[in-house]
Amino acid sequence: LYDLQAFLAEPLLLFRVDQGGMASHGGFAGVICASAWYSWRHKCRFLALGDALVSVGPVGLMLGRIANFINGELWGRVSNFKYAVIFPESPAVYDPATGHIGPEPRHASQLYQAALEGALLLAYVQWRYWKTKPPAGQLSGEFLIGYGLVRIIGEMFREPDAALILGLSRGQFYSIFMIFGGAALIALARKNATRA
Repeated sequence: LYDLQAFLAEPLLLFRVDQGGMASHGGFAGVICASAWYSWRHKCRFLALGDALVSVGPVGLMLGRIANFINGELWGRVSNFKYAVIFPESPAVYDPATGHIGPEPRHASQLYQAALEGALLLAYVQWRYWKTKPPAGQLSGEFLIGYGLVRIIGEMFREPDAALILGLSRGQFYSIFMIFGGAALIALARKNATRA
């Protein structure tokens, strides 16, 4: 999703996990494929399995974003925010007032995203899963919508790591499709619930 030309030139790059990982949107596609296989193999309901998975998925998202922060990668936009962070590997600039050359303070966008995609989304899906019992598939749809929305918000503070698409970062652009997919999944879940 972030280097389509390289993938088209060599599709086996998909399996080169030693050269980094998949972006989170590609990871979602992998989880869906694995869940479909597991559901078929063990004769369990795919939508119910998806709801169980999304009830804990935000934990992985949160830990991944914390790891991004610790690794000093996917840093935020330049900021004069009181709690901005200097990432040693971010681009250096020259400050003529001080004569200093070095990285500028940036938003700790990884931690913002850990809070939004992880903690906030986890609280919501746990509440929905255990307290409200929505029809099978609806929680998965709500998760996709929720993730898409908080990812779009979080990306506002993050330095784009690839070329923009229609003025949006890749994360924001792909999240729009997740929101539409989540809405379709909710409609399917409700339709199946009325048939039952």
